[in-house]
Amino acid sequence: MRKIDTSGVPGYIKGFFMILAGIVFIVFPEQVSSVIGIIFAIILMVIGISGAVDYIISVKDFKEAGYGKAAGAEIVLVYSVIVMIIGFVFLLKPELVLQILALVVGLFFIIDGVVKIREATLVPRFKNIYWWILLILSLAIFGAGIACIVDPFSGTRGIIIFSGVTFIASGVESIILSLKEK
Repeated sequence: MRKIDTSGVPGYIKGFFMILAGIVFIVFPEQVSSVIGIIFAIILMVIGISGAVDYIISVKDFKEAGYGKAAGAEIVLVYSVIVMIIGFVFLLKPELVLQILALVVGLFFIIDGVVKIREATLVPRFKNIYWWILLILSLAIFGAGIACIVDPFSGTRGIIIFSGVTFIASGVESIILSLKEK
């Protein structure tokens, strides 16, 4: 039974980039934390600004077309302002992003771990002698996700380094799974 990969990117390439990201997270945790917070803040501000511009354009277009106000477009403006405010707050306090990141990374690894545990439990049926390695790595990914949510460590450095280790584990597991399929 072959796994159908819908993303178009081979698993070993995904695994390689996950390992590379993990190494960067471990070697440069302070820089990663600052960059992540600032980049995320800028992205939110750009999304908010573009939403506000879209609102202005849609109101203008609706008026020119004789429809009066742009029905429901106000929600876009409210959303855009909220996103800009959140972006501005994250720009002032980029460490907040990492506190939220711990939760998101934890959820990602729990879901990834559950999916890979399922895949690893199917492997013994196909007489693969390395199924237990896949199962151990899958359980480690799942456990890492739970740890990220339950106790995301006290400092940003710990979250980043732990995320890096977890990325490496997930990358290794992805490479093993992709090579198993060949």
